[in-house]
Amino acid sequence: MNKTNLKKKIVSEFLKIKSKKGIYTFISKAEDYSAVNQEIMLFLTKNQKSSGIYVTLNKSHCHLAKELENRGINTKKILFIDNNEEGNGCGAQNCIFLGRNKSLTAFSMAMTEASKNPSMKFIFFDSLTTLLIYNELETTKRFVHYFINKIKNLDILMIIMSVEEEKTKKLVPILYQFCDGVIKI
Repeated sequence: MNKTNLKKKIVSEFLKIKSKKGIYTFISKAEDYSAVNQEIMLFLTKNQKSSGIYVTLNKSHCHLAKELENRGINTKKILFIDNNEEGNGCGAQNCIFLGRNKSLTAFSMAMTEASKNPSMKFIFFDSLTTLLIYNELETTKRFVHYFINKIKNLDILMIIMSVEEEKTKKLVPILYQFCDGVIKI
């Protein structure tokens, strides 16, 4: 999908979401994945003028921040939770570095603690697809169920990203059951 159509589709989907709260999964084709992520972040930070949390499982904060800044996204409004870089990464103050910690418990605790900040209006979770690389399907299903319920109690908008592929198709029924919406881009 070209960038103009992609942006129109994403804006259209967000306009259907009447509340700035709830949990929504966006499923995109692999070739559109990065562009979809960036368009959603543009919408959240520029159109809605929101600050939020970007949870990255598949790219380092340093690389991701540069990508977002190149698209005109103010990364100072984003608290990153990075599960890729060791130590203090590139030294950013707006990042919690988990140091490739594959523990779902540590990961959940970091997201919960970060989301308690009242200035944070959204959580962008990148991605279920990566979560399935490191965890079995049943473990991932239980984690998704647990975490969605935990976030619903925090009264915040959460966007969960996923690539359309065989492994993640097995998660779609649970997403329909627990999310406020599942949107295919």
